[in-house]
Amino acid sequence: MKKRFALVLFLVCTWGEFPAHAQIVAAAAGVDADDFAYTGDKGPGFWAELHDKHGKDFLACAPSPSARQSPIDINTVVEDPGLGPLEVRFVQAPFVLKNLGYTIQATPAFGSSLTLDGRSYSLLQFHFHTLSEHTVAGRHGVMELHLVFKHSDADFAVIGVLYRVGRPNAFLKTLIEAGLPEKTTSPDVAVMPDLEKALTDASQYFTYPGSLTTPPCSPVVTWLVLKQWAELSPEQFEAFRKILGNDFRPLQNPNSRVVHATVRRWPFDAVQPSTTP
Repeated sequence: MKKRFALVLFLVCTWGEFPAHAQIVAAAAGVDADDFAYTGDKGPGFWAELHDKHGKDFLACAPSPSARQSPIDINTVVEDPGLGPLEVRFVQAPFVLKNLGYTIQATPAFGSSLTLDGRSYSLLQFHFHTLSEHTVAGRHGVMELHLVFKHSDADFAVIGVLYRVGRPNAFLKTLIEAGLPEKTTSPDVAVMPDLEKALTDASQYFTYPGSLTTPPCSPVVTWLVLKQWAELSPEQFEAFRKILGNDFRPLQNPNSRVVHATVRRWPFDAVQPSTTP
């Protein structure tokens, strides 16, 4: 398994002294839980008609023939020999787990980074969706992890990892044992995850131009969906599912976008089963 990782260890932050800039990033990371929903009259079909508490509209969420919205079904790819292993620099640092009402999000005290096309992206946060938002050849994972990196307000990169039920997952074990916040009123949880264990094979992935999958659905994301799915135990899946419910956006029209891939052949993996629970 090929990975291009650098692991840096910092021990300059205690649990009780979480840096203020991390709190600012967390507060600015998205909209409030009551601004949108996954069902009802604030569900995905109505997102384009909604706005946040500051009056910012979600018009980018509307479907159109030219929209580059996410997620999509990855079912046709173009092999790109120019794609190399993802260059991720992981920093062993404390994170704060928070229940936002529409996902569980972890925000770092200071940052890991991703280098893509010569540009450096800083890790803003990671969060989860159940079921998976992306599908591969029409198949959902039971969950999807998104690691959100930012270069600028108009340039994000998100690594997506799909999960299937199988063996226990060491990365998720750390989060669950720390105590997943079950409600928005639950206290934030401090955790020190090993992000290197969060990814599978960072040398094999699909990439395409897309958007944020929650409002405001800004079309500013380069998606990097890992080909190899991760596994989690039934108990680990249930720990997330009972909190998240169904917090996945329906598939969007690819609108002639090309998905580039490092894969050497098609189909993807015959061993990837349907993981719909």
